[in-house]
Amino acid sequence: MIDFEEELKKFYPSMEIGELEETVNGADLTDAVDLYVRMGKDSAQAAAAQQPMRDMRPGRRPY
Repeated sequence: MIDFEEELKKFYPSMEIGELEETVNGADLTDAVDLYVRMGKDSAQAAAAQQPMRDMRPGRRPY
C-alpha cells in the first residue's frame, strides 16, 4: 500500500513550475472583454478621424 505522507516528503516541485508561476502571476493578463472594449474605442477614434469637422457655430445647421 502507498504511504501518502511518506511520498509527500519526497516531493519537490520542478524548477520550471516555479518559473512559470512567477511569469504568469507577474504578467498583465487581458481578458476578451478588455480586448473588445479596446477594439471599440480604436474603431470609434478611427471613424471620428475620418469624418469631416462639422460647423457648430450658432446659426449653422449641424449636418
